[in-house]
Amino acid sequence: MSAGRHQAAVAADRRFLTLDALRAVGALMVLLTHVGFQTGRYPRGWTGAMLAHLDLGVALFFVVSGFLLARPWFAASAAGAPPPSTGRYLWKRALRILPLYWVVVVVCLLLAPANSDVDTGGWIANLTLTQIYTEDSHAYGLAHMWSLSTEVAFYLVLPLVVRLLTPRSRLDVRRVLIGCLLLSVAGVVFAAGARTWFEQPLAAEWLPAYLPWFLAGTALAACSVDPGMRERLDAVARDLTGWWLLALGLFVAACTPITGPTGLTEAPTPAEAALRCVLYGAVAVCVIVPLVFGPELEGPVRRRLAGPVPSALGEISYGIFSIHMIVLLLGMDLLGYEVFADRFWTVLGMTVVVTVPLAALSYIFFERRVMRLRSWRPFRGRRRDDPVSSARSRGPAEAAAAASTTAASESA
Repeated sequence: MSAGRHQAAVAADRRFLTLDALRAVGALMVLLTHVGFQTGRYPRGWTGAMLAHLDLGVALFFVVSGFLLARPWFAASAAGAPPPSTGRYLWKRALRILPLYWVVVVVCLLLAPANSDVDTGGWIANLTLTQIYTEDSHAYGLAHMWSLSTEVAFYLVLPLVVRLLTPRSRLDVRRVLIGCLLLSVAGVVFAAGARTWFEQPLAAEWLPAYLPWFLAGTALAACSVDPGMRERLDAVARDLTGWWLLALGLFVAACTPITGPTGLTEAPTPAEAALRCVLYGAVAVCVIVPLVFGPELEGPVRRRLAGPVPSALGEISYGIFSIHMIVLLLGMDLLGYEVFADRFWTVLGMTVVVTVPLAALSYIFFERRVMRLRSWRPFRGRRRDDPVSSARSRGPAEAAAAASTTAASESA
């Protein structure tokens, strides 16, 4: 068997069924941390500190995105197939993100009285996901969308990053790992210095500060299609309990003052910001490694994560993330609850009970129908640009690898 065919065969047997559940966990972590903030729970001992650091769900999102979106390029390189069509990739990303996002932005800007003074510039910034690059453009109910702005920036640069890491269109996993490490170090430096280098107060939310998390997923993607690295990581990833205990220990460390203040009134020091970036990324990697390497469905935890309920929650996770903030804020207003006045469990219950059904309805009747346009003729891609077709012409192993990679990335 040729090297390319062997690499493709190694990559072909994974469907990454547990990653949907991980997206659901990330969305619920973000929801929890926002409820904790709005109800004033952050200053209340260890429980408050843990709620404050559940924004680690963003790190989970970013690592998973880096893994699933970069993997088709690396799988194509490993199989000796043409890379995925950049136009088709960007079209699918736009269909997955923008329609629901635009609906949420319009609803928030029109229905929330606090947004009555948002001017034309604010509308444009929020509709184009450029609000983190302008001052005072975070609107009521949309502050959490900064992470989506950052993620979309990664979508745009990913083809260039992959090209930089695989300049000869042949996978060299060592080059990928070294490149990811160097770029990640630069990202940590940016995260440490952004607040002091730039007058723009939102510079710390720009892509370079979070590139280490995306690149961690990118590096794992390259390892997952390289037979040598895959074999080594499969061996160590069997111990899911050990990896997750390590993740828990790192998370507890991140909840201490070494990562900076828990509120929004004080900014972290450069050292605290850098350590927060590293620890959050390390926790996310430790959670994800035993789910993308090792036995995919061995043990009760992996099997349950791949079950129908976690998978369904993963499918609607984008809706949960997008909708929950306006539900939380408007719900507190309707119930007459003041900000920072506790009632955590009541507010949490209200937010979950309203958000999850809305997200499900959005997915069934809106998002899923919009995604049917991904096969719109201009973006189908010519046969020679289709890695699945190209791999099929090379043999069943390559076809299976490309197909499994494409299917996994479709729901990212």
